[in-house]
Amino acid sequence: MVSIPSSNPQFQCQAPNFNSYPFCNTSLSITDRAQSLISLLTFEEKVHQLSNNASGIPRLGIPPYQWWSESLHGIASNGPGVTFDGRVKAATSFPQVLLTAVSFNRTLWFKVGLAIGVEAKAMYNVGQAGLTFWEPNINIFRDPRWGRGQQTPGEDPMVVSAYAVEFVNGFQGGSLRGSRKLRDGFGRKRTLRGGFNDDDRLMNSACCKNFIAYDLEKWMNFSRHSFNAMVTKQDMEDSYEPPFRSCIQQGKASCLMCSYNAVDGVPACAHCDAVATIQDYQNYTRKPEDVVALVLKAGMDINCGTYLVQHTQNTIEEQKLQEKDIDRALLNLFSVLLRLELFDGYPRNGQFGELGSQDNVVSSLAVIGPMANNIRNMGGGYTGYIKKASFASGCSDVPSESDDGFNEAILTVKEADFVIVVAGLDLSQETEDHDRISLFLPGKQMALVSSVAAASGRPIILVLTGGGPLDVSFAEGNPNVASILWVGYPGEAGGKALADVVFGDFNPGFPMTWYPELFTKVAMNDMHMHADPFRDFPGRTYRFYTGNKVYGFGQGLSYTNFIYKLLSAPRKLSLSRSLTGTSVKNILHQRREVDYIHVNEVTSCDSLGFYVHISVANVGDMDGSHVVMLFSRASKNFSGTPEKQLIAFDRVHTSSYGSTETSILVNPCIHLSNVDHEGERMLPLGEHVLT
Repeated sequence: MVSIPSSNPQFQCQAPNFNSYPFCNTSLSITDRAQSLISLLTFEEKVHQLSNNASGIPRLGIPPYQWWSESLHGIASNGPGVTFDGRVKAATSFPQVLLTAVSFNRTLWFKVGLAIGVEAKAMYNVGQAGLTFWEPNINIFRDPRWGRGQQTPGEDPMVVSAYAVEFVNGFQGGSLRGSRKLRDGFGRKRTLRGGFNDDDRLMNSACCKNFIAYDLEKWMNFSRHSFNAMVTKQDMEDSYEPPFRSCIQQGKASCLMCSYNAVDGVPACAHCDAVATIQDYQNYTRKPEDVVALVLKAGMDINCGTYLVQHTQNTIEEQKLQEKDIDRALLNLFSVLLRLELFDGYPRNGQFGELGSQDNVVSSLAVIGPMANNIRNMGGGYTGYIKKASFASGCSDVPSESDDGFNEAILTVKEADFVIVVAGLDLSQETEDHDRISLFLPGKQMALVSSVAAASGRPIILVLTGGGPLDVSFAEGNPNVASILWVGYPGEAGGKALADVVFGDFNPGFPMTWYPELFTKVAMNDMHMHADPFRDFPGRTYRFYTGNKVYGFGQGLSYTNFIYKLLSAPRKLSLSRSLTGTSVKNILHQRREVDYIHVNEVTSCDSLGFYVHISVANVGDMDGSHVVMLFSRASKNFSGTPEKQLIAFDRVHTSSYGSTETSILVNPCIHLSNVDHEGERMLPLGEHVLT
């Protein structure tokens, strides 16, 4: 694919001149086609495929290809692989990921991924995008100050894992996993592919990032380029790894992006320019050739940047690398491109050929005329009319330290019947390469909110923007603040979404803990998750945090009230028939009481599974959409036990004074187990409480 939009873009294996090569033969296996292509390349041509901006090979009819495109919550112009200068002028902008996560709705996550994927494929068909996108970001939101926390699905590994699986499935053209709990017509399996295995052809390629233990941009003297994340085996297995494991194993993601940072002294591998980071910032090697040999032998396939292109030749000459190491990387790269059907000829002849075609283009629209923007005239004569909604900024911008606009704001408030104050964060406060240092509202915003609340004749509504938690305790305890609504970064339909929440059509819940300002005393570079009272460390996320909080994980208000009733669940589980013979023998010969067993000693975890049947009754006057969250809590006798652990969630809609039933499957090996200090998953014996 050429990087410049064209009315007639060039594609691989186009007839009649370039479709006779074996790598164009769709009857051959993906591996055979990839190996055939590799065998035809010169050494120089091979090396120039190791960059995100892969060079074209004109003699084989292969145009340049840009691997780097972005689609975090809609096709974005951040990556060079996408342009909006052609027929397609814009793409759908969904809410930032953290806000989408508040829905706790797997079906919605799949649909968002699918919608973005369809738009991506359409843009490829008209030469305005590639098919390899570097999303989703599935690091857990470990610290509330992290500038990129907004890009993630929140702090809980299970929720992040579920989001990763559904988004990747949708984006790559997969199927929504069948579930009898899904009630919206997508409950059956829905597949876009035809005649292919789940791990064969792709609509697009999704890339799970940033592997691993990456959640620090710039804080104090620490930078993501030089940061060495010291992570315990327990936290790695329990918190940091699960989303990536799910993204690859269940989501079948076709790409994994490594992070800038090192983990326990070893560079994670490669991100955009992160190969150079290994030498320039982390001083892990002495020479560029050592870096190239290190990353390619470790399994990296492509570098976002030109470092490999510049230094691979010398690395081979110094005999630190062999050409077969390059061929290994190319086999993976070309296999992905072949699965994307990039070597199947003209894409309009493929199963997604109609996407982006002229027949499906939404035409642009111009509205012209003296009455085109005249709201008053729409009512005709004798019509009531709201003259205006008064506006005053109060603060000139988000971080403003001036109160010069306060008087105007207070005068405006005194003339209004109802007052809404919109405050919060923007990208000057939290973004890539920039972390926050405080959890308070920036600048003079706290003073503005308090002044307006005091001047108003009735309680005000406080609306908060931003992608991270805030300490708004000052407003929470103010009787002149009637309600607080967090809207995140809501995307193009944010206005309607806000109205849905205000009128009670939807009841969201926080996907992360909101901490008090006191939490900023915790070192951001401390990667520990578990609380440690001996060093005054409060722990992180709802699973391990033991301090006071402003708002809790999953918390959210509703205009109605819900009552849960546990309809059925077993009171006792017997493991005797599910243990290996060696495990039973060891238990019988131990003199002390057994507190736990290793999960890998259970022969059949699935046989231990059981359903929890729950009834949700709406005892209020309004219908409501509500998230049922089932948590588990084990005995504190086992080291590493979370305060509580989310097992599963299900969004249900319940009519006023009606009830809805839902069933949740519990796998004890997964949902009731904990991780010990050695990173081994254990199943604590004794009492487990489900709430």
